[in-house]
Amino acid sequence: PFEYAPGANDNASGLAAVIEVARVLKKDGFSPKNTIEFVAFAAEEYELNGSARYAQNASSDDVNILMVLNNDMISYASGSESSWTVNVMDYDNSTALRSDFVTCGERYTDLNFSHDNQYNEEGDSYSFYEEDFEALFVISDEEDDYYHTANDMAKNCNFEYCREVAALSCAFLIQENK
Repeated sequence: PFEYAPGANDNASGLAAVIEVARVLKKDGFSPKNTIEFVAFAAEEYELNGSARYAQNASSDDVNILMVLNNDMISYASGSESSWTVNVMDYDNSTALRSDFVTCGERYTDLNFSHDNQYNEEGDSYSFYEEDFEALFVISDEEDDYYHTANDMAKNCNFEYCREVAALSCAFLIQENK
């Protein structure tokens, strides 16, 4: 976290998806059956402090969070569109949610899906799992060559891939809130 890294993929891409999904839902006048909160957290690299505080407060206040969808580093993919893969990480309490997310993605996108939970404790979604909320951690399946470097810049992002992942997140929120 003390290296100079502009953060285009980590994690401006995730924040861009949050903003775009909110914009699309608002523009189209979507009226969800449940409240949808669009939240961005600071301090992920500092032991998930931002999300941990939020999740702990929600738990202690008995807030009913049905699910957390965490998009993190979703703009790095090489190759052709047919090879784009997104890793959807889950937790012990969210395997069914992951299955529903992947099914939605297979229906509405051309994305491929992987399931490698090796780093699922390193995303903001983990803070919610720790408080017994169902959560998913969505990230590019491909290792980002520019991760935490000065080259984590927009010129090295795949905006079409990012758009597909954001579109899937939007479709999933609609599907789960009709």
